[in-house]
Amino acid sequence: MKKFEAKKQRQDSSTPQSHGQWKKIIINLSEQKLLGAYLGFVTIWAITVSTIFRSSWAGDDWPISQTPHWIRWRYGAVTNWNIWTEAMFWNDQWMEGAGRFYPLTWIESRFVFSYLTELWQYKLYQIFMLFLAGLFLTLIVYLFTRSHTITLFVLASLPLTVQFRRDFDPHLAFAVMLPSLLIKIFLASIFAYLAGRSKRRFVGINFGVLSGFIFFAAMSTYEFGFLLFPLLVISFLFGSSEEHSLLKKSTLYLSWLISIKFLPIMISWISYGIFVFGYLRPRATAISGSYVLGVSWSSVEVFLSQAIMGLPLISLRTGDLSLSLFTILISLLIIFMCRRSFKSFFYGLDRRNERIDKQGSQSGHFNQNRLLLLLYSLALVLSPGFMMAMQPTWWDRADVKHTYLGVMITEFGTAILIGLLLERLISINPNLAIKMKKNL
Repeated sequence: MKKFEAKKQRQDSSTPQSHGQWKKIIINLSEQKLLGAYLGFVTIWAITVSTIFRSSWAGDDWPISQTPHWIRWRYGAVTNWNIWTEAMFWNDQWMEGAGRFYPLTWIESRFVFSYLTELWQYKLYQIFMLFLAGLFLTLIVYLFTRSHTITLFVLASLPLTVQFRRDFDPHLAFAVMLPSLLIKIFLASIFAYLAGRSKRRFVGINFGVLSGFIFFAAMSTYEFGFLLFPLLVISFLFGSSEEHSLLKKSTLYLSWLISIKFLPIMISWISYGIFVFGYLRPRATAISGSYVLGVSWSSVEVFLSQAIMGLPLISLRTGDLSLSLFTILISLLIIFMCRRSFKSFFYGLDRRNERIDKQGSQSGHFNQNRLLLLLYSLALVLSPGFMMAMQPTWWDRADVKHTYLGVMITEFGTAILIGLLLERLISINPNLAIKMKKNL
């Protein structure tokens, strides 16, 4: 009787229903591994940005350095109206003197400086903003590609490309201006993507209005956002072209860009340009040499030097890797987290996920989404060097050791390039992924 029951159990275990249960278990296990990879790489990113705790109050100059109690000293009390008055004072000074318009930087920084008066509070705010900018970048990559492989490679690359520097460091100074700018730019990109993707015109217009509003806020945080307009164009095309082949899309690009759904974004960009470059700049009374534009052969050298500033370890200098106990422990922790994260990542890519990653792709070539993402990353990488190349003040001092605020934008774009390159290597040579699984 017992032998008969045992035989029956063995037969039951081979039924289609049992196979279906095992398949569900395998898929769930794969999803757990994928989640583990995301959590691991997010943790590494958090460890990277947490080194901000080692910095001080200082910024580029005193108006945009953390100055606790300044409002109380100047106005006698910390009130919202006094904070607003101080912010508008500095905004008016830059509008009238240099023809610049970035009021949100002054508004955000004055309120932060007034209420986050302890060093640890301000540093935690800096860490949170940079951390959030990295998460928004990875969200954009996934929305555009629907590929966990590319997204995880980009997330893993961020801690390598984002590097803190001794001179003009945008991660620490300038009142969190660059992280705030990127958060707004990425949010505007997401809504531009949703505007293009929406099949209902009314919904698409609303998304376009949101994108245009946030994009104007980004430009009002730092004028450099004006040069990042191509990111909104590419994002809108991502959403608009999802249902079409690359050949068909090429004939429709112009009609999409004059679409009523994209019109609010275009109006936002043109309005800011007319106000700043057509009205404020000609009337400015004290434009410094830093804002005078020009072109020469030196521009080429500056442009090329800044294009590589996001490469991993390029900012290392003598003495950067001092063998302190803290450095050793953090290095070991990061190595351990990387090993666990990559192990979860490669074991989490089952056939179901691989099918999702390869939908619409062609053997040996980037698919249309990867091509647009490549353009998106190049816009991030090249725009800072393009801006510096047109400023004579940088012609004699910009090189691989000396850069400016835009280097942070280059770092984020370089992370996408590295992610695309690694995914390309895996897709061309599947055996490489198998070998990495075995080694891990």
